[in-house]
Amino acid sequence: MKEYFKFFRWIYITLVIFLAIFLAIRGFHYFDSRMEHYERTNTECATTRRVFDNADVLSDKEEKKLAKLIEKRQAQTNCDIVLVTLNEPLREYAEAIEPDAFSDEYVRVYAEQFYADNKFGYDEADGDGIILVDNWSRADDGMIHTWLLSKGIVEDIFSYKDLDHILDRVYEYVENNPYRAYKTYINDFYDDMRGNRLFHTNAPGFLPIIVGVIASIIFIAVNWKAKSGVNTTTPVTYVSGKRADFVNAQDIFIRRSVTQHRIQSSSSSGGHGGGHHGGGSHGGRGHSR
Repeated sequence: MKEYFKFFRWIYITLVIFLAIFLAIRGFHYFDSRMEHYERTNTECATTRRVFDNADVLSDKEEKKLAKLIEKRQAQTNCDIVLVTLNEPLREYAEAIEPDAFSDEYVRVYAEQFYADNKFGYDEADGDGIILVDNWSRADDGMIHTWLLSKGIVEDIFSYKDLDHILDRVYEYVENNPYRAYKTYINDFYDDMRGNRLFHTNAPGFLPIIVGVIASIIFIAVNWKAKSGVNTTTPVTYVSGKRADFVNAQDIFIRRSVTQHRIQSSSSSGGHGGGHHGGGSHGGRGHSR
């Protein structure tokens, strides 16, 4: 039995590695367990509305469709999902709350205050949820600024890259089709909460499994070939004339010298860098156009 296991060990090792990879991938979907609907526990929220189209970039029909989609996705993610469009300067508003705020952060100040004032949050006031504030008014720097604020569990699990991904997707459509852009925001958030943020690709979910299977087959083939080895002897390898001839080789060490080197380790720290502003101690990310 021991020799049998030894003979097939590469197959067993590969299967274990593949199983570990598969379970790791599935582990990133552990939020699926949270997707089961549970009753909303926040009783302090000041409004039932989730779509605030103050910039009037949506039709009434589009607003209703987005509101209905949000209601569905909130139940699936157990997070509040809020959308706000504006078309107004925010300088005075933001500087009254945060005097040192830069122009590209006015929308961030607004998003944080709006979320807190309305006590959004699926679990509690100012709790689990996300809000997108898109201000169509050009700021002092001539840019249009958007902020995606994450709160509670969303802030804990979403990285800057995850938030940037959603904002990038919104910006693909927002100028020409705001409805599609905001619908994308809602659906991408739902998908990312289910673990798709690990790949951030439109490839089908079963692709990692197929890749894992192919990699396992290649791994087995390579190691199986290496296992077979190469025959380096022949029936006459150790025969000289009519008698066996074995060479006796010895390595004799005349002296031994041991040199020790101390490897210095250095540590360095750095901050998060990126092409978009935002982050810091705030749970969110901003884009501009």
